[in-house]
Amino acid sequence: MRNSEDEILTKRFQTTMIGALYEFEQSFGYLWGQDKYYEDLTEQQKKFRDRWENTRNQILNNGNSQLRKCLNELSSNKQNTYSYKFYNKNKGDI
Repeated sequence: MRNSEDEILTKRFQTTMIGALYEFEQSFGYLWGQDKYYEDLTEQQKKFRDRWENTRNQILNNGNSQLRKCLNELSSNKQNTYSYKFYNKNKGDI
């Protein structure tokens, strides 16, 4: 990690992705026998489980790809920024 800001952003991305997947699993996990062993699933549940695993991996891969792009953009923008320091004069200093 480059710095704590990158770590915070990474954690936010991951929390968003995992949280969304969790909610989906809570609502639809029964379709693929979420708490069952693969061997104990019906043929339809196996098809749904395989489809879900593929979809889940695509979501995570896409999210991680977007995270890397975001971090790279922020990093390149940080290199092209300027820092200004302003001083406030007291009324008596004028």
